[in-house]
Amino acid sequence: MEELIKYGRKMVVSGLVDSHFGNVSKRVGDRMLISTTGSMLDELEGEIVSVPIDTAIPDEMDIIASSEVNLHRRIYDETSALSILHGHSRYAVALSMISGAGSLIVPRDSESLYLLHEIPVVGGGVGSDELAESVASALKDNKATIAEGHGTFARGSTVDEAFVVLSSVEHACCVKYLVDMWKNEL
Repeated sequence: MEELIKYGRKMVVSGLVDSHFGNVSKRVGDRMLISTTGSMLDELEGEIVSVPIDTAIPDEMDIIASSEVNLHRRIYDETSALSILHGHSRYAVALSMISGAGSLIVPRDSESLYLLHEIPVVGGGVGSDELAESVASALKDNKATIAEGHGTFARGSTVDEAFVVLSSVEHACCVKYLVDMWKNEL
């Protein structure tokens, strides 16, 4: 739990999310720790709940868990992820809207290209089954994906690794946006 609190704060301080947007989770056995709906990520003390990953097991905490709880469940079911961070960073959101769902953002800088290779942009409404399916599918073969107009979902085997991936996506999107903008101005 302390790890999620620490990285929720880091996400806000780093500009990867504004306080009330995004969510964090960590798999613990057959359950996950996840931030609650509307919680401020830089003040998560008392705002993290434990819910089952298996949707067939109802839990009273589901009603206060993040509105993306089913998306997190789907990712844990279909990938090797042990942690998921979801942010709404500016350049990632902007590039996802410029590129559109179904496209791939290919980083231009060498570090991002090495770590991420490519970043798929997926579609689907917030909290929808379509979004859960498209994000989980994209994360089977990628460390991150961006939901068009919504933000980045990064997975990792640790919360720290997911944070590195989330940060890298924003860096890659910022560099790509600036280079593409400059090249178009010539």
